[in-house]
Order: sequence, then C-alpha cells, then structure tokens
Amino acid sequence: MTSQQPSKSRRRVVTVVIAAVLVVGLLLMLTNTSLGAYILLDYLADDDSGLVADPAAGPLELSEFVTAFEAAPAMPPEIDQPSGITYLEDDRAFAIVTDQAELFVVSEDFTTVRSMTLVLGGLLVRRQGVMEAAVDIGGGRIAVTGQTGRIDVWRKDAGPEFALETTIELSGYAGEGEVEGLARNPQTGELYLTFEEKLAIAVADATGRVLRELTFEDELRGQLKPGRSLSEYRLSGLDYADGLLYGVSEPYNTLFVIDPDDGLVRALGIENGGPISAIAVRDGTAYLPLDHNYVDPRPPLLAVTLD
Repeated sequence: MTSQQPSKSRRRVVTVVIAAVLVVGLLLMLTNTSLGAYILLDYLADDDSGLVADPAAGPLELSEFVTAFEAAPAMPPEIDQPSGITYLEDDRAFAIVTDQAELFVVSEDFTTVRSMTLVLGGLLVRRQGVMEAAVDIGGGRIAVTGQTGRIDVWRKDAGPEFALETTIELSGYAGEGEVEGLARNPQTGELYLTFEEKLAIAVADATGRVLRELTFEDELRGQLKPGRSLSEYRLSGLDYADGLLYGVSEPYNTLFVIDPDDGLVRALGIENGGPISAIAVRDGTAYLPLDHNYVDPRPPLLAVTLD
C-alpha cells in the first residue's frame, strides 16, 4: 500500500499541471489571438451595431450620390480590420492602421506589404479597436491615434519598420476624446480630428491643443428630415487634400466635403458601400476601407471618384 502512495501523488501533480497548462493556454487564446478577441469583445458581448449603410435612409435629404467601385478585391492577407488609412507621398505607398494596433505600409496597388509595426503593446484583447486613424505628417513620419487621448508620431527607422518619435497630448476638447478620424494641413501644420459623439471636426495646433471646432448644423438644417438628428452620423474617417477636408460617415454612408475656412461644400451619399472605416484621397479618388468581424469574409477595398 505504501509503495503505491508516491505514484498516486505524482499522478495528482501531473493532473494539476496539465489542468493549469490548459487554463493558461485557454486564457492566452482568449486574450491574445484574433479569435479570442472576437469571442470576448463581439460574440459574448452580443455586439450588433445595426449599421445602416444606405445613404438615402440617413437624416439628410441628399441630392447627390456617387457609386462605390472595387479598387482591390481585398487588403493583403496580413491586414485585418483596417481602421485608418493615409497616403504617403514620399514613399508612393499607403499606410494602414488596424484594429489590432498594427501599422502597415503597402504598395499603391494594395498587393504588397512593405512593413508592419506594432504601435501598441500588451495583450491583443487590450489593444483591439483602440487605434482608429493615421495621417502622413511628412519627413518619413506617420501620426496614429484613437481612444488613447493622444497622438503618437512614428518615424521611419533605418529598416522598413517605424520607431516611436514623440507623443502629442490632446488638450482643450470638452468631449469624450475618442478620435475616429485624423487629417493634417501640410501648409499650416494644423491637425483635424473627428470624435465619435457628433458630426463636427476639431482643429488643433501641432502641440495637440484644440483651437476651434467646425460644425455644420446651420448649413444642413434645411436638408434635415423631421425628427432626425445630425448626431446619427459618425465620421469614421477624415482626410485633407487640395485645400479641402473629406469626412466619411460609416452609418448612412455619406461623404462630407468641407472647406476649413468657408464650411460645408457638398454632402454625397455613397451607394454600394458598407461599414466604411476610413478614407484616403489621392488624385481625385477616395479610397474607402471596410471594417469586418473576424468571422466575416474579407471585404474588398472600395473607392469613389470625386468630380
């Protein structure tokens, strides 16, 4: 009897170790893989945004529409859930930030990944969905931001990846501070930011201090449907090109063209769209990445031609 006791003890120890390894493996899967993040943040949370992409169903009576076309069948396979995009003039490439806080640089035709830089550390479940926007600020630097309350500036290093150069703290904004879109005026250095809670654009200086806000209630009041509100729109992306701002709304796919000095220029409904997560304007074309869940088919990259 006594000779069997050590054997039973060893079996119990082995059983406990195996159970612990399984638990640790399960926790790592749930907290540090795309499938796990989907299970915790979307599936178990029963996340159903109820997105309506049809621009005609939105709060505004629109008179102009543009049809989206497929600019690429899909993003490169390394890129999932793009949340921000910007064109890099010096590199003749696009930079894309994802929900996983990855910063990719891809070729102009969206077929080749040139580099990938992780712009937030920690477990995937903690960084999932945090980064929402990116903008080229020249000199081999890209600024990224989102739910952090700051703008991180990443500089192209000696290799293909980027290194953190500096952090710009946002100040002077009374809202929640969750940035959805980011653009920059290369002539003045001013930054333009969109926040989740309303249809407006904050203008900040290079230090991150918000100076003023661009709003469009007065200009759009005559187009507003009875009982509706402009707050139903959420600008999920923003870009600056040729003196104009281009803001895109994910709900009720609508493209707002804004003159920073004179106000709203146009409001166009985007037909044949989807969950548009960002916008980059180049040579008269607006490129529109689509968001998607982990379990969804990979969507194409959409674009619209701007007259």
